[in-house]
Amino acid sequence: MRSLSLTTALVALALAVGGSAGKSNTGKSSKPPGHGPGKPKIKDVSAACNTLFTTLPNQVAFPNTTSYALSSNYWSTRQSALHPSCFLTPSSPAAVSSALKLLTSNSIPFTVKSGGHTAFPGSNINSTGITIDLRLLNTITVSPDRRTVSVGPGNHWINVTTVLDPLGLAVVGGRSADPGIGGLTLGGGISYFSGQRGWACDNVRAYEVVLASGEMVTASPTSNSDLYWSLRGGAATNLGIVTRFDLASFEQGLLWANSLVYNATLNSTLIPLFQNLTVTGLPSDPAAHTYFGFVRQPELGEYLIYSDQFHATPASSDATNVPEVFEPFAQVPALVRLPRLSNLTALLQAIQQPYGERQIWMNVAVKGTSAALLQDILPLHEEHVQRMLNSANGTRVTPYLTFQPIPVNVLDAMQVNGGNALGLTRDDGPLVIVQSATAWVSEALDWNVESSTRVFIQDVERLAKRRNLDHGFIYMNYAEDSQDVFDRYGPDNKKRLREVAKKYDPDGVLQKLWRGYFKLWYQA
Repeated sequence: MRSLSLTTALVALALAVGGSAGKSNTGKSSKPPGHGPGKPKIKDVSAACNTLFTTLPNQVAFPNTTSYALSSNYWSTRQSALHPSCFLTPSSPAAVSSALKLLTSNSIPFTVKSGGHTAFPGSNINSTGITIDLRLLNTITVSPDRRTVSVGPGNHWINVTTVLDPLGLAVVGGRSADPGIGGLTLGGGISYFSGQRGWACDNVRAYEVVLASGEMVTASPTSNSDLYWSLRGGAATNLGIVTRFDLASFEQGLLWANSLVYNATLNSTLIPLFQNLTVTGLPSDPAAHTYFGFVRQPELGEYLIYSDQFHATPASSDATNVPEVFEPFAQVPALVRLPRLSNLTALLQAIQQPYGERQIWMNVAVKGTSAALLQDILPLHEEHVQRMLNSANGTRVTPYLTFQPIPVNVLDAMQVNGGNALGLTRDDGPLVIVQSATAWVSEALDWNVESSTRVFIQDVERLAKRRNLDHGFIYMNYAEDSQDVFDRYGPDNKKRLREVAKKYDPDGVLQKLWRGYFKLWYQA
């Protein structure tokens, strides 16, 4: 997860060295008032902004206004450097429907923002059209039976845990405070609870979706089930704007968590432990969750190894009691150990990276059956880091390498309700997502960082293929826009996704007008 563990690790190091809610849609569709025959066509984006300003009062923000600045808040400065003609901040799903009808019927380019936490520029903002900012669709409603939480896409995950923690409830969702509900869930959504329940997309009971036509429908296992399957990893940019997620909820108390920081010279000891955890440890204890990585911190010894570990059902109220699945790591000397019992809100707040830097993520999955492969990825990462440092001329560049396991128990849990669109089964596993992430400050370094990151991921794939340990899956939420995510879902899933997208958008309006993110590019 980009630098999921960075903040936790640095906090720990500092200690060490310095002391639309309500009932679910029944499946009936409602069409908004149309643009209507005989009405003049809107000629350009500026005119569209003015029309939206008239038809949806107080929901359009123009440049040099406070509301425009609020919508321009993006995690990666590569994103916030772009400036749309206007932001539309719809106040209801009906407003989304009306706006989409107007935009598509007049061929106006647009993009959609949920949390604004994607790294690459143009993914959910553009400078040639209108950006629909869903931040006002921020309701969070718990059903009377406490089994479903209806969440608007304008929420960040910290909003959800803040509501659910006092109720003793949780959903399968993000591990960091800032990402939005929409992007994380629609792209997959790795969670603390994935070992038992799969990814976030596997725990959506129903989606409320506005289609390209402006029609509002429900997608669930029993209503528009093909659309429901496609939204589980298929990117809504090809299918429609999701205006509500009905998430399965469950009883949850405190989690056990431990942040560990090691000297990187211990990699030959720790990597086999991590690899064995992926193959045998995590499947033996599905309540456990972890990730493992490397960060360059020259002021603290060049490279450091970090690992955050979590357990959903701690065995005791004593945080120093390490769950058996993680016991081998407790035997290795660490620079920092930070065990604690925590609610989700505190965990999400501890694991976040500040806004204000330029960001890139790329990733690819390899077979998780070889510690030697993971070990031999490290020199490739060091070469990548050195390339970036050589071009940085002393400006700050912070690179991360993270290994994220996908053990077979997670793959099994993904198969509920007809499975998701990712194309992964137990036979594919266990897998490890190799994720490269870099934060930097100088725009002049963009090309060097991007090109070096691509070379690194290509090197990882080549190394894995030589050893017959390649898989090729690319996790959308950590992907860069040059990566063909859908191609890595497999030909059958890609074909099926295209067929579903064409069914719900037969004219290919969204693939033509919805700018940014990942496209299926089917023939309309």
